[in-house]
Amino acid sequence: MERRIKSRVDVQLTCFAAAGKLQAAPVRGFTENVSRTGMLMRWVDGLPLPKLGSKLTIEVKLPENSGFAPRIMRCRATVVRVATGARKGDEVGLKIHSMQFINAKGGPLVADLASMPVASNRVS
Repeated sequence: MERRIKSRVDVQLTCFAAAGKLQAAPVRGFTENVSRTGMLMRWVDGLPLPKLGSKLTIEVKLPENSGFAPRIMRCRATVVRVATGARKGDEVGLKIHSMQFINAKGGPLVADLASMPVASNRVS
């Protein structure tokens, strides 16, 4: 039975996950699909999987566009599903609580997520 209330877009983008409010070292992964209220993330092999109910901050590097500066989508999310041994590796299902779009100021994603600039826009 389909329980999603928002349609998802299949998109594979590099993302970083950190526990809570950006206090832990980030983990690199890839999105599988994204909607306004949820995300499926492919977890990198060999790294510990989060527990159900864990609060994560996810940063997704958005594709560059000639009309926009490089941007990052920052999401506050809760782990709602963990699937080990899926066809493309371990997967983590996330419920998104808030989403912000941040100008990346032309540089690559930094390893220290806490040093990212403050949000410029917020999608409710």
